Amino acid sequence: MIPLEPTASLAELAAERPARARIFERLRLDYCCGGAQTLAAACADRGLDAATVAELLEAIERDGPPADPVEERDWARAPIDELCEHIVSVHHQRLREEMPRIGELTATVARVHGEGRPELEMVERAFAALREELEPHLAEEERDLFPACRALERQGAAADLDLATVDRHQAEHEAVGRKLAALRELAGGYQEAEALCSTHLALLTALSEFEADLHRHVHEENNILFPRLRGLIAGGG
Repeated sequence: MIPLEPTASLAELAAERPARARIFERLRLDYCCGGAQTLAAACADRGLDAATVAELLEAIERDGPPADPVEERDWARAPIDELCEHIVSVHHQRLREEMPRIGELTATVARVHGEGRPELEMVERAFAALREELEPHLAEEERDLFPACRALERQGAAADLDLATVDRHQAEHEAVGRKLAALRELAGGYQEAEALCSTHLALLTALSEFEADLHRHVHEENNILFPRLRGLIAGGG
């Protein structure tokens, strides 16, 4: 187990015990695209005390709720094929179910409450832009990237997978992360107390859950899958 020390990175801590992501989400610590940051640096950026955050993380081991078997799966040691299948069946499927629903909610809230509240239309547009970027990205991963990952694991070589491709996918994730952060800002931090009606409350809740799942999704690719691919491509096994 990685010691809960200030020098440990957020990505390492979340990969070693996925349930820690709940604390990172609550404290707005970026463990996916910003996962290379140490716990100390990330806490300093947010004005948090690293020792106190470490205590919260340690509490998961002591007296946390019963673990979700999927959430607690050690994906860092799982076969690449199993990790890819998990990403598709859990995260991609959830995105495909939620994006149409959230799109309808954003449109309804903007239509009903948009007069004098231009930020609501901006939320609708920002989510539509994020969805437009995500949908082809998911399709490409399933059509090209993940089959190449499986071939690389089986055969030790894959003509269609190189470091440039892995780097491009990671860069696309970082672009999604920026859009996701902008969406949160436009939506007032998803503060449920600011909801204008039950539909707006449903939207804020859905966006918050969408963000949390997308963070975990990106973390599993950027910080678990991609380092393993780079090692295999470089011949490191």
